[in-house]
Order: sequence, then C-alpha cells, then structure tokens
Amino acid sequence: MKLNIEQSKLAEILETAYLAISPKPTDPILGNILLIANEDGIVSATGTNLNLTIHTTTTANVETLGQVALPAKLLTDTINNVRGEITLEVENQACIITHNSGKCRLIGGKPEEFPTIPKGENPIEVNLSAKKLQAALEGTLYCTNGDETKLVLTGVNFKIDTNKWQAASTNGHKLALVTGILDSEYSDPIDFTVPGKSLSELNKILSQSADTSVCNILLSNKTIEFSLPNTKVISRLLEGEYPKINSLIPRTFEYEFTLERKGFESALKRVSYLAERKQKVVKILWELEATQATLYTEATDIGDAVDSVLMKPATNHSENISIGLNIDYLIEGLKHISTDEIVVRCNKPTQPVIICPMGGLLNQLYLVMPVEIKQGFEKVNNQSTKTEASTQPEPSAEEVTDVVQATNDSENSQIESPSLVAKDTTKGKSTSRSSRTKKEAATA
Repeated sequence: MKLNIEQSKLAEILETAYLAISPKPTDPILGNILLIANEDGIVSATGTNLNLTIHTTTTANVETLGQVALPAKLLTDTINNVRGEITLEVENQACIITHNSGKCRLIGGKPEEFPTIPKGENPIEVNLSAKKLQAALEGTLYCTNGDETKLVLTGVNFKIDTNKWQAASTNGHKLALVTGILDSEYSDPIDFTVPGKSLSELNKILSQSADTSVCNILLSNKTIEFSLPNTKVISRLLEGEYPKINSLIPRTFEYEFTLERKGFESALKRVSYLAERKQKVVKILWELEATQATLYTEATDIGDAVDSVLMKPATNHSENISIGLNIDYLIEGLKHISTDEIVVRCNKPTQPVIICPMGGLLNQLYLVMPVEIKQGFEKVNNQSTKTEASTQPEPSAEEVTDVVQATNDSENSQIESPSLVAKDTTKGKSTSRSSRTKKEAATA
C-alpha cells in the first residue's frame, strides 16, 4: 500500500476511529487501527473494542492498494505532530511515514486478524436529523447508571410508535426523557437500548457534523448502526427489558413555576457550598404572592445559606409549597438544558418534580425525586427572606429515593410540548428512607 494524503485529513479519521479503541484491549489486535486504501482513492480507518466499532473515510492520492493494522495511539500521536502532505508506504507489516522534515517506521499487526465489521440481517431503517439525535443524547446520557451490574440501566432506551420517538434514561433516582416526531411512520412499535458508552462516543462525532446532516440508523436484533457522511458507528445493543418509565411521570400538576435558567443555576451553586456533604439537600420555598423561590441550605457546625430568584407561578392554589431536592441533581439537570427559561412542575412535596425547557429543538423532561421536608421550613413567611431563614429552625428531612419501580402493567404515554402537561398512569413509590436530626440555625 502506498498513498499521499494531507496531514489534517488523516488526523481527522484517525482521531474518530480512535474513539472506539479500549485503553486495555482484550486482544493485541484490538489496540490497532485498520487502514485500507482502495482503487477509488478512498482511505478508511476502523477502530473497535468488539462492543463498539467506528469506521470513517476520507480521500487521498492512492498509488498502491492495500491495508495495514497499526498501533492506534502511536499512529494517532505521530500524525498529530507532523504537518503538510504525508506519504504512507507499507511493506509487510511495517509502515513508513514520510513527512516534510523526516520519516518514521511503525510495526503493526496482521490486518487479516482484525475483526470484521458486524452486519445485521434485515435491519429496520430510521432516518433522524443528526442535530436532533445529538440533542437527545445531550438530554439523556447524564441520567444513565454507571453501575455495570445494572446492565440495561447503563444505556439509553429508544422507543418508536408510529411517527413518535423517544429517548429515555434513569439511574433509579433521576430520569430524563426526550421526545420528537419522525418523518416516517412505523406499523409496529420499536424498542431498543444502546450502551451509554457507545452513545457518548457517537455524541462526540455528532457534535462535529453539519447542521443539515441526516443520521441513517439501521437496527438489527443485536446491533445498531448509525451512519453519517463518511462515518459509521456500529454498537451492540443491551439485552433486557427497560423499566416502563413513562408510567412514573405524573399526569397532572398542581403547581407550575417559570424561572430564568442561569439565575436559578447560579443561586443553587451559591448555596451548595453550605449544604450537608452527604445529602446535599436544598430546601426551596415557592412563594406565590412574592413571586420568588427561596433557597435554603445548612451544614452542621459550618453554617447556612439563603438565596432567592424571581419566578412566575401558575397555579390555582394560594398556599406556598416547600420542596427539598438534591442540589447536585438539580444543577446537573439544568446544565443539560440549553434554553433561557425553564418550567418546574410539581404536586405534593413528596412527589416527583419535573423540569422542562421553555422551547428547544425537542420536547425534553427531567424528573428528580424530592427530599420530604417534615417541619420548620414551610413556616417561613413572605417577609424578609434572609431574616426569617436565619431565625427559623432547620427542618428534618426524609429522603425519597429510587425512581424506578416494576410497573410492568402500566401503559406507556407520550410527553407533550413543555407548555403542556405530561401524561402518566402510575406514580413512582419510595423504596428507602433515611432521617436525621437537625440543629437549630443560628439567630441573626
């Protein structure tokens, strides 16, 4: 094999293929990138860890056809540190790389030992905007479970029903759901779960794709292929039934609050430094008459903090409502919403809280379980927030955890636009509780 190619073009396909290489490959050949040059002047780079395969192509001046398997990291680092036009010439398993200031020689593996790209039989084809798919991954990947023993929860679950599609993820304490509309309709429902690790690498590739790009998805029994211009990402699917998370989302809401996202996120960060390190709980009092949300935290023997942000309420109730939430979960959810405003919807202080963006490319929903506030904080009135927060005793809290329950008999429902109410058939239940006694906050 012999070819001439611009450094930038070769570096791009190598970096893309390298995303599929495992840091500790189970077989030496899996630590290599397979380069193939064909008669059409096309050069391809392929990397795989057997669960994920990335195949990408570019153009070059091909003098002699051939293929070579070269050490992925060594090859990528070498090409990234040269400039201009490069010549690659392969003899047996050795590749001589000539550039404008010198040359080097890399010894690779046997290309015939490199695993073949898996091909599914009779795949189902789905076409989706690359930017919409990226938005769906941005809005769900952060809620996947990192515990490998909970295999199916480590991925993102996709469902297609006629022309409606959704992507969902949960780790048992929080839940993310994104929905949209397809251009085509499918007679039979489609349900599959893709590993979060595979989708994380796909997300990096999608972020570099053009706004007008279309992702062609080929779904088989055990594999899925995401095809973009010049790049294919093939992943194995996760086995097992995904929880029926639609049934965990409330159908109606008694309270609705609209807030400026960045202002709310900044207030949460300010009070987070004085939250208990174990529970990281913030108590939020939604003051209807004052049209503000008051945030309060306390750390034993360290201090406490109070902050407030303006909000626009929409409710038939006249009484304020106080809700305890995990600060880290809140900040993480807000970080993955791109719109300027958000809508917070809730019912009782012990029921799930829903956060949705106002507008956006897709319908997006984030569900987080609350921490039950037993007493004290809800008595804070609408007068001076800082004064009252420093004189009222901090409440004890009882955490409500584990979003996912076995609700196999529940029907699924689609999430409407952020301005509408989400649907539900069965509410999630608490499976674990913890309590602790609080000291009174220091008086002002």
